[in-house]
Amino acid sequence: MSIRLLTRARNLIYKNRLVIKAGNHLRLPFSTERAMKRVTLKLGGKNNRIVFGEHVLIGDCEIRLDGDNNLIEVGDHVRFKFGKIYLRHTSGQHIRIGAGTTVEGAYLLVDEAASITIGADCMFSTDINIRTGDKHSILDADTGERINVAQDINIADRVWLGRSVQVLKGTVLRSETVVGTCSLVSGSFDEGNCVLAGVPARIVRRGIRWDRELL
Repeated sequence: MSIRLLTRARNLIYKNRLVIKAGNHLRLPFSTERAMKRVTLKLGGKNNRIVFGEHVLIGDCEIRLDGDNNLIEVGDHVRFKFGKIYLRHTSGQHIRIGAGTTVEGAYLLVDEAASITIGADCMFSTDINIRTGDKHSILDADTGERINVAQDINIADRVWLGRSVQVLKGTVLRSETVVGTCSLVSGSFDEGNCVLAGVPARIVRRGIRWDRELL
C-alpha cells in the first residue's frame, strides 16, 4: 500500500480532517502525523504556512489559518491535548509555540494585526484563553476613533498558566512566571520568577521557580 493510501487510512481511523488550499504550505513530519487524533486542520488564504516540529502530540483540536502570509509554528515535542488555534482575517502575523510546551486545553486566537508568541517548556492547564483582540469595536463617542486595537501577546520560556487563566491583548510574561487559577492577565510584567494571581492579575510573590514534578 502506498504512503498516500496509508495516510488516508490513518486519518480516517483517527478522524483527522486536513483541508489545504493550493498556494499554501503544511509541514507535517511523520513522527507528528502518526500521533494526530481527531484534528481538523483548515489552511486557506494565500501564501500561509503551518509548520509542525518533530514528535508533536496533538489531539481533539481545530486549527484554522487564512488571510495571507501568516504562520502557525509548533515546536518539537509540544503536547496540545484539546482546543482551538485560529489565525484568521489578517496578514503577516503568527502564532508560535515553543519546543516542549504542554497544553491541556486552550483557545488561541489572532484575528487582527497582532501575533501570539509562546516560549519553550511552558505548562498550560485547561480552559486557557489567549487572544490578541476583543473581536468587536469600541469607539470614542466624540471622534468615532476605535480605541481597542489588537496588540501582540508575548509569553516567555517556562511560564505556567493555571486552570481557566485568561490572557488579554498586550500581555508580556517573563520566564519562571506562575499564573494562578482563574486569573485575568493584562499588560506587561517586567519581572520573572514570580507568582501572579487575581482579577486583574498582580504579583503576589517574588523569588520563585517552578518544576513539573511534585518534589
